[in-house]
Amino acid sequence: MKLQLDFNPDISVKKIKIGDKITLLGSCFSDEIALKLIESGFHVCANPFGTIFHPTALANLLLTDSFESTIIQRDDLFFSWIGSGNICDVSKVSLLKKLNDLQISLFEAIRSSSFLFITFGTAYGYERDDYASVVANCHKMPNDSFVKVLSSVGEMLQDWEMSSERIYTLNPTIQLVFTVSPVRHSKDGLIENNRSKARLIELTNRLTISEKEFYFPSYELITDVLRDYRFYKEDLVHPSQQAIDYVYDYVEQVFMDSDTREFTKQVRKLRELFSHKLLYPESIKSTEFELNTKDKIAKFLKENPLVNW
Repeated sequence: MKLQLDFNPDISVKKIKIGDKITLLGSCFSDEIALKLIESGFHVCANPFGTIFHPTALANLLLTDSFESTIIQRDDLFFSWIGSGNICDVSKVSLLKKLNDLQISLFEAIRSSSFLFITFGTAYGYERDDYASVVANCHKMPNDSFVKVLSSVGEMLQDWEMSSERIYTLNPTIQLVFTVSPVRHSKDGLIENNRSKARLIELTNRLTISEKEFYFPSYELITDVLRDYRFYKEDLVHPSQQAIDYVYDYVEQVFMDSDTREFTKQVRKLRELFSHKLLYPESIKSTEFELNTKDKIAKFLKENPLVNW
């Protein structure tokens, strides 16, 4: 009896190698994949402006030349419409410097990365009369000060055509990887979430027009292949750790050759040894185990200096 559809994603011609730097931007699903890449020994820059879901809000990170008009004050804190709630300060001047520094570090990461993964979460966004774009975060400001919009494919495409141009100016050889987050935005409504995801899928289709752009099917792997609520957390919205591991396994199949995949297994096994909880830490055997583990890791890192530990 066949219980699952066959699915063979396209394989990337360009490969991720140990020592490569990888940048990831977008929804919380990109944060999860970033953690798996870090565990596997890669140099990773992930969401320096925080988790951002809407394509236009993401594009603003790359296209904005001045942050002055993005800053707002709530109580004694200053925030920016361009960043998540984690990006704040008690001084407007300090926040401006922080935003400029973050953009510089993002551009530096793009310049030195071989891959840039971009995960779109939703086509629903929130706009205000005093800010000429979709905000990255509402920062707990009054609901009636925003207008909720469902952005068109054309609007988001225009933003990302300009963003891609800026990315290639920074790094002409970088591989752009677009993907759609499998996380359900159920608060918008299930029908509305599907309409939103449909626009994002069409957007990524229009953005992957050459060998420099690639589509990775995160959404399809969870929604169409696993296709079961047992692969979700208790909220029935976010994929479980098992589902994330499943998708990451495909990341390695699609973007790494067999030697690199075998190598990342070794890195993860060493990390497991390193994080092993000792039942009797004061015992002789535990001390010996700890010393052996440290020696193993030191030897491995000396032989493989490109690994990010």
